Amino acid sequence: MKEKDVLKYNIYADFYRAYGERLSKKQIFLMLFNLSYQGPKYILYMRIANYFYKTKRRFMAKLVAVRLMKMSLKHGVEISYKSKIGEGLSMPHCNNIIIGEAAVIGKNCTILQGATIGSNLFKARYKLATVGDNVLIGAGSKIIGPIKIGNNVTIGANSVVTKDIPDNVVVAGSPAKVVVQKPAVEINQDYKKYKEFVESGSKIFS
Repeated sequence: MKEKDVLKYNIYADFYRAYGERLSKKQIFLMLFNLSYQGPKYILYMRIANYFYKTKRRFMAKLVAVRLMKMSLKHGVEISYKSKIGEGLSMPHCNNIIIGEAAVIGKNCTILQGATIGSNLFKARYKLATVGDNVLIGAGSKIIGPIKIGNNVTIGANSVVTKDIPDNVVVAGSPAKVVVQKPAVEINQDYKKYKEFVESGSKIFS
């Protein structure tokens, strides 16, 4: 995979999940100046900084990161551009979200306001959670320590997750426990696969 194609695909999938369709360049331009819907904007800058970081253009990465820092200070969001996050990331409400740099997140993850992915100092300071595909992290929830969250998991609001979670379940509570065997809802995930996207010309915008 070429890093440039990966960047384009991530942006395409992220916007598709946020809006349910491919956007025009005009819509993207308007989105960048929209003060009410900050999640897609933050993710866009994070993707670009991550691209420069992975292609060893560290000065450019830090330059874009300045914009990220301004948004972080305004909205209380801290997500390192060095993090490993799959395509289709969605943050409908971009407020008070903290994700440690060592966290690994799969594709089509939805993160709501007040969520935190942090460390358990009693186990390992720099080892964080690995989150699977199609996971919804509810408002105010906390994922603590070097644990594994399966695929198609829904984490209820204000839950505190400290142990591994299997696939296809809903968890809730503090500490979080499985409350029902049920896959997470899929929201705007009918976008093109990577191979199809590249073969069709890697066009982000319609």
